[in-house]
Amino acid sequence: MLSVFLEYNPVFINPKGEEVRYEFLNLEKYVNPANEIQREHNAMIDEIAEAIRCDRYMRMVKKDYSFILKGQLNGSFLDYFRNCCEYYGIKYICSYKHFKRFCNKKCSFKDLSVSFCEKYSKFLIKETGCKRNSKLKHNTAAAYFNAFLSVVGLAYKDGILQNNIAADVKRIHWNHDNKKEYLEENEIQQLENLDYSENIMIKQAALLSIYTGLRRADIIYLEWKDINLRYKNKSSISLTIHKTKKAISLPLSTSATKLLRSIRKEGPRVFPGLTEYMLNKEIPLMIDKANIKKHITFHCFRHSFAMLLLNKGTDIYTIAKLMGHKSVSSTQVYARLSDEQLRKTVLKL
Repeated sequence: MLSVFLEYNPVFINPKGEEVRYEFLNLEKYVNPANEIQREHNAMIDEIAEAIRCDRYMRMVKKDYSFILKGQLNGSFLDYFRNCCEYYGIKYICSYKHFKRFCNKKCSFKDLSVSFCEKYSKFLIKETGCKRNSKLKHNTAAAYFNAFLSVVGLAYKDGILQNNIAADVKRIHWNHDNKKEYLEENEIQQLENLDYSENIMIKQAALLSIYTGLRRADIIYLEWKDINLRYKNKSSISLTIHKTKKAISLPLSTSATKLLRSIRKEGPRVFPGLTEYMLNKEIPLMIDKANIKKHITFHCFRHSFAMLLLNKGTDIYTIAKLMGHKSVSSTQVYARLSDEQLRKTVLKL
């Protein structure tokens, strides 16, 4: 069954000063009606929904928003979560799938509470992955739970929830001591020399992340207007980081400048049509073709950038600034990784 809801476009402001985008009607339709009775049911639901829509329109003309303050908590939070996944990507999709299993495929907005959310966090810590029998990694569980809380927070901003539940929920702390995979210089050279004609844009995006340290989202949404290509090593990138919303301006290396000059401009974005799904699918294939025997995700290219700088003698504060870290404590993990690399080097003697 599919829950029926009204979507207000543009959004309107309710009496509490909150933006309202959705109103769930506590009505359900058959997704694929199998017989005449189910088709008649769907037709009746459509008529009821249309009558409610007309009533809402007349009330809004009269600035009577009392309807939005009643009954909306009976709407399906699960459907709301699923709709959000369409816009926010794979991390939210995975979180949704685990949450759907946690709540046994049914959860309304009125079911949400601090204790309910924290039960989901405990569920994730003990949960197995979607495609394997092993437990979720601690930081993966933390990322999925953060995605879930973002959706809960969005429901509050949309005026569906009257309290910001997400603000009071205890989060899963990120474990910065987890081993971070990265490419060493010889492996980066293997990637540079690789003929990846299957999708040259994937290779270009990967190398640009290695040369700049930009996160996946910043690479995907990077536009030519953010880039200032100049001669004599004065090229730079100026953008607002997608994750932290912090504006940064970074100098570009010769390698990054050369790469960007080689990319053909086909619109405002540097990598038009590039998506998170494409990267998740193609990166393992490209790494395998390059004969690199490591579990490398796109985020590992950012780690590679940091380790390149550290191994060339760059101080930790400069690396923190180049990576856009809010605190140098986030960068210090690379110093520990560098110590590990030193031990590996000595053992080869």
